[in-house]
Amino acid sequence: MSTDRKYQVFVSSTYTDLPESRQELVQSLLAMGMIPTGMELYPTEQNNQWPMIQKVISECDYYIVMVGGRYGTLSPMGLSYTHREYIYAATKKKPVLALLHENPDSLPVHLREKAPEDQVRLRDFRELLRQKALFRYWSTPGDLQTVLKKAMPAMIKQHPSPGWVRAGQVADLTSQREVQELRRRIAELEHEKEELSAGHRPPAETLARGTDPVEMQYNCNVYVKGDCKATRSAASMTWNQVFACMAPQMLEEVPESVMRQALEEHISTNALRDVQKQLPKAHAVRNVVVDGGSFNQAKIQLRALGLIRKCPRRDPGGELFWQLTPQGDRLMTEVLSRRRG
Repeated sequence: MSTDRKYQVFVSSTYTDLPESRQELVQSLLAMGMIPTGMELYPTEQNNQWPMIQKVISECDYYIVMVGGRYGTLSPMGLSYTHREYIYAATKKKPVLALLHENPDSLPVHLREKAPEDQVRLRDFRELLRQKALFRYWSTPGDLQTVLKKAMPAMIKQHPSPGWVRAGQVADLTSQREVQELRRRIAELEHEKEELSAGHRPPAETLARGTDPVEMQYNCNVYVKGDCKATRSAASMTWNQVFACMAPQMLEEVPESVMRQALEEHISTNALRDVQKQLPKAHAVRNVVVDGGSFNQAKIQLRALGLIRKCPRRDPGGELFWQLTPQGDRLMTEVLSRRRG
């Protein structure tokens, strides 16, 4: 494989049960001239490292998820952190290679899930990867080098990526500077457009706001007597609640995916109660995904109220960034700060 261009590859897996396999995978990628990275490079508490992991996945060229006999530790969303990383990579349209253990039931007991509900989650995750991603099977750590040598060139050919090159290999730096200048000017013009459009918004007193109710539609997986089924439900909220769950994430510029994730995590806390209105025997809810129409409604409403603004910055995939306005900062303080007594 050519060394002129290097590709950054995010490696995702459960950690404590696959150290040898993960090391073999990383070494194989290095031998192929690639740049492997993953969550072990950010040894902080899981919730605090998530924004950094999102950033690294967004910057990567390719994404590899390796699955053995464990589903992994659950995040606040009810998904394992490995599953959550895959969902984010998929939303960023990253080319995904799934490496699935050929026979996880043959692994030693301490390397497999013991609880029935975790076994169901693992089975569902493996099936999702088989349906949605390019996948290959492996049995031992030694298999991984052979699998990668065949799978990665095919993935690169099917999904070309810019990769990384040394600065000295760039033929025309002047053209690059011109492109950067044009991008900077486009960002300035978009910002000016955003400021001008603020003057054409309807007066805030005519808009739903504060304690006015709103329903956020969402899809989720519901477990009833051990069976899993996809269900559509709705969360009854106020506009203050919608704003309050997203606002702390927006003190700095953030991509829309971060806003959406904050809303989904808030909805997840009461999703079981919502779903039990339709399915009284439901005992667990997973994979809450806010409906696109509901998310856009929330985003547009908060913008119309002057609480958030669109930023000139975009990520390499074109995702929009948003930030609190001074008015939004004040409302966040008012809504979330605690009073004495």
